[in-house]
Amino acid sequence: MINLIRNEFKKIFKKKTIYILLIITIGYIILSNIMTKITNDYQNSFYFYGDGDLEYYEARLKDLDPNNISDLSDYVDCKKNIELINLAEHYDENSWQVYIIYSNIHAFLNTIIEHEYSNEITDEAYEEAKKSYDEAIKKLNENDWKYFVEKDLETINSSLNQQYELKNSTKDSKELEQINQTIYSLEVEKRINEWRLEKNIDYGASFLNSAINEYSNSMTMLADYTSKNINELDSQELQEYRSFIESANINKYYIENNLSLDSNSRNIFLNLFGNYEVFIILIGIVIAGSIVSEEFNRGTIKLLLVKPYNRLKILMSKFIVCILILLLSIGVIYFSQLLIGGLINGFDGLASPAIVYDFNANIVKEINIFGYVALLGICKLPIYILLTTLAFTCSTLFTNTAISVAVPFLGYIASSIINQFAIVYNLRWIIYFVTPNWDLSYYLFGGVPLFKGLTLAFSIIICIIYLILLLTISSIVFKKRDIKNI
Repeated sequence: MINLIRNEFKKIFKKKTIYILLIITIGYIILSNIMTKITNDYQNSFYFYGDGDLEYYEARLKDLDPNNISDLSDYVDCKKNIELINLAEHYDENSWQVYIIYSNIHAFLNTIIEHEYSNEITDEAYEEAKKSYDEAIKKLNENDWKYFVEKDLETINSSLNQQYELKNSTKDSKELEQINQTIYSLEVEKRINEWRLEKNIDYGASFLNSAINEYSNSMTMLADYTSKNINELDSQELQEYRSFIESANINKYYIENNLSLDSNSRNIFLNLFGNYEVFIILIGIVIAGSIVSEEFNRGTIKLLLVKPYNRLKILMSKFIVCILILLLSIGVIYFSQLLIGGLINGFDGLASPAIVYDFNANIVKEINIFGYVALLGICKLPIYILLTTLAFTCSTLFTNTAISVAVPFLGYIASSIINQFAIVYNLRWIIYFVTPNWDLSYYLFGGVPLFKGLTLAFSIIICIIYLILLLTISSIVFKKRDIKNI
């Protein structure tokens, strides 16, 4: 068997295909890291307005007449946007000042500009807006972002007191539900602003500011589930619900522990299988899809079968080599990303752990980043092995490399569609099919599977059954195939 495996390796490494696939894969890894490095600043910046917007608003302003009632609203809006863009240009695009300009100051500007052309804005409202605007500009220039946080806290606390008074005075159930939802949202906003002051997190584009925003979004989405019975949620709703819990707790952990894990190489490495899975699968099915069929197409199968080995041993040696090549490709991609990602984006981020939420213990955990990615790889292995085995079986059945590669690759592409179709139409029998079972990462840290009723043991058994079934078909066909006319 060892000699057979050694010979199969020699054959494979003489093929140009394997080197072409590896070159394409490594080339994509390099390109992916370079593009991530180039686009990182763009993704982290606010960019409320794009290039050319100033020219657009200035040109549009010339076509509007503020004395015409139908044009007034558009005129005020254009003039306000011009003022905001000109004001923002005095600051770095990633700064907290830019965020405040577009999120807070625009309301004051709107009142100030409209007062000039409309009688609907009173002098008192104008003076108040002008005072607030001047104070805001002063604080921007003094780099006093805490002023805006404290102003928000004052407003939030005032609103909370009003809501609590309303809650104590009303007995209407629907109104109480609405009040409780408002209180929930205000409490989240209050906590976020208290975090900003406590952890010194300004509004600028940063990892911790993003964590605050993600926490806010997740808590807002969780509010929709307060009126629902969690036990009655379908599998998709339950996954969404738990994803919001996970996001809220992980981002809370970042904030409370002041963890800034903004590293390109770290982020790409953590999502290794999401980024490069298609290449792992492609390498596996191309090798497996040709390893038997090419022997028949070239007629070399006769030379192989005259050796003192039975057919089953010859076939299994080929399958073992396919699996070893698959594992080798995963290893190459794993270490290539480590090296290339580190050289392009720095190695420092790789020292930080992976942060996960454990639903079993309801706690956030820190896990060694290399072990975490390796664990993900183990959970993804059933996908890669079964697709490789399917290609191997097709190669044995049809002795046609093109079909043997196309069928499993199309199956991989269609798998998510099949799963989604089954979820939408509640097709319970789909749990006996391989696609809802072959991604074991759903079960990590107390996660839930795609369909209710699935368990880790059940999914593993289903994967093993399909693996045995494919190999049995391959063995029977290979043992009975006539090679006299080849």
